[in-house]
Amino acid sequence: MKTRIKHNKPTLTSALENAAKHICTAKSGLCPHAVFQYPCPNVCTLDTMAWECWVRYFIDQAKHSRPQENASQ
Repeated sequence: MKTRIKHNKPTLTSALENAAKHICTAKSGLCPHAVFQYPCPNVCTLDTMAWECWVRYFIDQAKHSRPQENASQ
């Protein structure tokens, strides 16, 4: 059963951030590059938080899993 739930952007952003922080903690603070050899989307600095990389990883995964819309419509 797939019931479509409508969320606003701040709610989804907060949920994604919390999920990323949990995954990061579960992976002992390792970023997706260390876990999956996922290419880093930005240059890492001392200010880069691993959970931020997990957010980017999840967003990229969602973009790749979406079916392509028909551009001719």
